[in-house]
Amino acid sequence: MKSFTMALGALAVGGMIASAGVARADETDPKPPYGPGAYTGAWTALGLKPVTITANKAVGPAARLYLRLPDALNKITGLTGRTIELKVQDDTSLRSVDDNPRTVFRLVSPNSADLQMQGEKPAQKLDLPLSRAD
Repeated sequence: MKSFTMALGALAVGGMIASAGVARADETDPKPPYGPGAYTGAWTALGLKPVTITANKAVGPAARLYLRLPDALNKITGLTGRTIELKVQDDTSLRSVDDNPRTVFRLVSPNSADLQMQGEKPAQKLDLPLSRAD
């Protein structure tokens, strides 16, 4: 009888833990417009080293974010050693300040994004779905 009581207690505790997890899962994700903090950090896809986005300390129109590609993508794109400067385009997107290459980083959700790059030639395209690396 004692083991039955212990098992029942374990189920009750497990139920409380499980219900606590459900409560967190039901919370809604932040909605657009996203602030600069939503974009910063490491983003990864397909087992590549992460794409990183960092921010300057300015706010408002002077705020800039900087995209750095991992070495594997640097070699493919020919952008070795370059950092791409981005600014806010709309509620969910960043766009490169200069269009060499034209770069758009769009948040699909707070934990997933799409990186699109277009070079000067029509065949120079990159469309890479990303997810948070943390």
